[in-house]
Amino acid sequence: MFNKIRVGLLHLFESAEGKTEKEFYNENIEIIEFADAVGLDTAWFAEHHFSEYGVMPSIQVLSSFVAARTKRIRLGSGVVVLPFHNPIRVAEEFAMLDILSDGRVDFGVGRGYQPHEFEGYNIPISESRERFEEMLQIIKMAWTEDEVNFHGKFFKFNKVKVRPKPLQKPYPPFFGASFNPQTIKFQAQKKMNLLFTSLLASPENINEYRQTLENLGENPDEYRICSLVFVYVDEDRERAIRDFEKPCMWYFRKFTQLIPAVKYPKSEDFYSNLHNILSEYIKAYDNGKLTFKYTVEEGPFSHGFLVGDPDYVLEKMRSLAQNYKLTDILCWTRLGGLDHKKVKRSMELLCEKVLPRLNNSQNAQ
Repeated sequence: MFNKIRVGLLHLFESAEGKTEKEFYNENIEIIEFADAVGLDTAWFAEHHFSEYGVMPSIQVLSSFVAARTKRIRLGSGVVVLPFHNPIRVAEEFAMLDILSDGRVDFGVGRGYQPHEFEGYNIPISESRERFEEMLQIIKMAWTEDEVNFHGKFFKFNKVKVRPKPLQKPYPPFFGASFNPQTIKFQAQKKMNLLFTSLLASPENINEYRQTLENLGENPDEYRICSLVFVYVDEDRERAIRDFEKPCMWYFRKFTQLIPAVKYPKSEDFYSNLHNILSEYIKAYDNGKLTFKYTVEEGPFSHGFLVGDPDYVLEKMRSLAQNYKLTDILCWTRLGGLDHKKVKRSMELLCEKVLPRLNNSQNAQ
């Protein structure tokens, strides 16, 4: 059972503000170093390729650099897109990272969802699930057995001695990402901790995840449930909404462009439907029929927005944690070109005026 809600950051390394890559890498890393200094629990990095949506081709490279610049914050892959990689290489590099970071790795994996990335690697998106499942088996084998012997559809290994082994035993915590709430149950079936976003999933999805674990003889209270949410804190609630509006709408537009409905097989109709929903939302916003304030405070995605003054953000964070039985909250604050100084100020307010009261309230329950 987890007595304290862990709070961390997610970084996509978006390139939205016209800065050089050197500048926005440095700004992201400065925020992560600050998070380490003030006691945030985790920093997660999302692998993405071939667009300004996320300039993060190698979580391993970044995490190694951050590990050397920080002391205690855990380093999460949020996520490694397994179908793009060789499983032995992934196992080697993350084992090495776990050693060099003194056992601070949280290993999050996913199968990817953006068609242009699969096209860039010349991998059919229809193969993503099978490739993912083979790689998952091989990585665990590489971390726990003397030799890897595997003969699958995509990978074949004979007596491969993989070293080093991770510092954490038997291996770093595994997290399965479910952007699509229909796949949350799958992560429980694989006995993985859960990464998801409350923007798209419901508390019922989480109840199903926990029930599936129970059916497998597992104690669901021993698994971490981590939700990604938009977080931006300002002393003035209305100003917070105004500051966050342009960066967030940039994100919605870019994300919608990268999940074109026509690019998915029928088995992936979730993304086609999501593309259509977001397209209609953006159209309504552009036509003045929906305001961003409505989106943040009342709309169907509002439970995934923690945007406002410290008291407002605290209450929404408490409610979110209780309704979704969260062990971790991942704050997505540096979004779509939001001014670096404003991001830092939001982080300071979050750490000074929200988080101390969050965990005090949890311990009192």
